[in-house]
Order: sequence, then C-alpha cells, then structure tokens
Amino acid sequence: MRGIIVYRSWWGSCRRIAEAIGRGLGESGHQVDVVSIDDAGKPDPSLDFVIIGAATRWPGAWPKIKHYAKDTLKAGPPGKPFAAFSTGGTLYTDKPNTQSADVIFDILEKGGFVPLAPALRISIEGYRPPGRTEEQRGTLAESEVERAVEFGRELGAKLRAL
Repeated sequence: MRGIIVYRSWWGSCRRIAEAIGRGLGESGHQVDVVSIDDAGKPDPSLDFVIIGAATRWPGAWPKIKHYAKDTLKAGPPGKPFAAFSTGGTLYTDKPNTQSADVIFDILEKGGFVPLAPALRISIEGYRPPGRTEEQRGTLAESEVERAVEFGRELGAKLRAL
C-alpha cells in the first residue's frame, strides 16, 4: 500500500518520530513518503492511508496541522485508514495536556476515516513550556524512537490485513 506521513516539528523530535514510523512501515513492505507540513501540498486522494503528527502546541495541535487533517477529509474518500502521533513534554505528568495526536485523531475519526491504532503519544523528557531556548526543549529518548519504529511495523501489519 502507498501512503504519506505528514508532520509538524518544532525542535526536530517529531521529524525523527515521523521518520521512525516510516522506517517501520517500509520494513513491512509499504511505500510511504515522510513530508513536513510545509512541503506537503494538497492531500492526495489516491493514497491508501495517511498518518499525521505534530509536536504538541499547548493546548493541543498547531493550526496548520489541524487544517491539513481537515483538508485530508475533504479529499477523501471516507473510510480511509489513518493513524495519528505527537510529541509532548507533559505526557507522564499528573495532569497531562491534550496532545496533538488526540486532536488529529478526533478530527480524522469524526470525519469518517478509520483508525489503524490508538494515537501514539511520544514523551519529550525535560521540556518546559513555553520554552523556546535550547535548554528548555527537552530530550527525545532513543527508546521512544524505537517505540515509533515498532508502531510503524504494527501499522504495516494492520494495513496488510486490510
């Protein structure tokens, strides 16, 4: 199957996760392009599946990635398989914020697309919002990157079963 992973990254962590998911899908025999939201262009209705993710913008998702998700629905067709992912700094705190993956997932599922898996939420350790300096951006653990590769493999297996 042929699909696309569209992402919005702030510090580069979400890009690394998108690429890791793409590796997992590729290992599963699927053709997937990994593209920044800035280079994505209009959604292609001929693709078999779509995966959208973004760094979390408190609270929720970046407007540009939400618009892309909504435009993807308009391009259709309904029932297309999808997955959502995000990176965020408050994933394992007592009161975590809504992650981009949750927002993207809701947009696509309510619009008639079919989820391949629950939203993938990747933790950025040590991030301190609204940090915009190198010291505040946090760290993406290699174990989270490996978790994203495995997520891609799982998506690949589910796509083969369709």
